[in-house]
Formats: sequence, C-alpha cells, structure tokens
Amino acid sequence: MFKGSIVALVTPFKNNSLDEHALVNLIHWHGTAGTAAIVVCGSTGEGALLTSQERETLIQIAVRESSIPIIVGCGAPSTWAVVEQAKQAERLGANALLVVAPYYCKTTQEGMYQHFKATHDAVNLPMLLYNNPGRTVLEISVETVLRLFELERVVGIKDSTTDMSRAALMRRSAKKHVCLLSGDDPYAAGYLGQGGDGVISITANVRPEMMAAFVGAWKNKDLERFHALNNELMPLHYAMVMEPNPMPVKAAVELLGKCSGEVRLPLMQASKETVVRLNEIL
Repeated sequence: MFKGSIVALVTPFKNNSLDEHALVNLIHWHGTAGTAAIVVCGSTGEGALLTSQERETLIQIAVRESSIPIIVGCGAPSTWAVVEQAKQAERLGANALLVVAPYYCKTTQEGMYQHFKATHDAVNLPMLLYNNPGRTVLEISVETVLRLFELERVVGIKDSTTDMSRAALMRRSAKKHVCLLSGDDPYAAGYLGQGGDGVISITANVRPEMMAAFVGAWKNKDLERFHALNNELMPLHYAMVMEPNPMPVKAAVELLGKCSGEVRLPLMQASKETVVRLNEIL
C-alpha cells in the first residue's frame, strides 16, 4: 500500500533530450529525503510529451537507481495505448501504475470503468486510479471508484479534487483497505483529515523533507507541527501553480541547482514573475 509523501517527479531535460545524469541525482535525493515513493511519467513529469523510447529509458533508470517504489504514470485517450504503457512498465520492473482517466474522448462513467478494467486485466501490477478532472474534463465518480476498488489489483486513488468529502465517502464504503492520496498540495491537509493516507506531491520536488514531515506529523497525531508545516508550505504550494504545472516546479528545481528548468512545447518556461516569487519563497 502507498502512503506518506510521494513525489510526482519532474523529468529533467537538456537541449530537449532526457538528462539522465540529473534524473539519477534526483532519484537518489528522494531516496534519502523521506519520500515514500516516486511517480515517473506523470503530469508533472511531462508524461504526455515523452516518446515511448524515452519512457523506456526513464523507467529503466528509475527502477535501477531507486531505493523506494517506482510508480509509472500511464495515460492516453486510447485504452489500448494505456495498456501498452502498462505492459511496458511491468516489463521494466515498476512497482505500480498510476492510470489517469481517459481524456479528450469524453466517455461515460461506464466507459471509464471499462478503460480502467482493461488496463487492470492486462498486467499484474498494483494500480492507482488517477482522478484529475481539471486536465481530463471527466471526474471519476465516487460510485465508479468504489466499483473499481472491487478489482483485485486496484489498490487506491490519486484524487486531484477540491471536494474533500470524496475521501470520507470512499473510506466509508470501500470493501477493502485502499490508499487514498491527495493529488493537490494545497488541499492535502483537508484530504488527510477526511481519511487520506498521503499525497502525491508537486512541492516534494523541492521540499521533500518538509512534505514527508508534514504527512508524518498527521500520522503521529502531532497536530501542532502538522498545522505549522502546512502553514509554512502553503505559499510554496500556491506558487507552484501560478502557471500551468510543471512550468513553475521546473523553475523551482532549477533554482535549487538540481536540473534545468527546460520544458517541452506546448509548455513554456516559467515567467520572470513566477521565478522571482519562487526565489523569494525558497
């Protein structure tokens, strides 16, 4: 099961190619910083902008170099493209999948159920659902999530939502123990309070120790430290979304000297105003 602070890792580029040296250094850093697991090829990792060969190389490096679990982001409008991504991740030794709702096609709840089920049935890896209606337009309803939880290897969900009640509803009605993970740093405290187990975090790219301590304080019922860390981190959380993700976080990682702030089109590098704000906070 997945819990704690999980980083939605950026994909470092140099001259529009994968920066393998920087990637290895980032993975090693998180292995010693309290991060519970690493998501690669996700939204923050510009997964939709990677070629299949780049995904292959990135997953291989992550699995080889990481001392903590590797979760591979999978997503496309086509179910069969996602199945191929899932098979690739399994073949390369990933620990789990993070499968986002299909975007662009605007299917029904039943269509989403069948999409996730087809992916689940194609591989033998644990699978996290990924609800992100801000990017996919479609929200995976609580009812559909509960149906999917009945599948053997669906072990939880990353829930990028402002509706904190979803966590309580899923925790109350799930027929097995599942991991409920917030997908939005500013709302993570509320999600934990409604039954969540952790967060898949953008901010953990630059403050992994603090994000691990934040979730740990909740787990240990140290509410004074929990609220203090939440208050301290909140300005950084919001700076990370001043522009579309991952533009600001790439700039922040560059400010720390971890890798270039380079992103791929149609994304743009963060504006001067965003960089100034991030620098002030960091």
